[in-house]
Amino acid sequence: MKVLAWLAFPLVATACAMCWAAWRGRSRGPRRSGGAFASVEDFRRFNEAIAAPGPRATPEPRGGLRGLFRKLKIAGQGS
Repeated sequence: MKVLAWLAFPLVATACAMCWAAWRGRSRGPRRSGGAFASVEDFRRFNEAIAAPGPRATPEPRGGLRGLFRKLKIAGQGS
């Protein structure tokens, strides 16, 4: 009887996991309620973001320890 109990625990856990996955993966309809106009607005914002200039291709050279000390000194002066 103890063997059946040890075999039942994984089976029950698997059945619970399958039920949870089915419940979690159910379709709930469209997530946005804005309709077609909201998606057009999102597309316009996407195009603006793509057209905007991105970061520089080459980073600025590091200032070394002198630059670090300057930053710390300037940051410490305001306090």
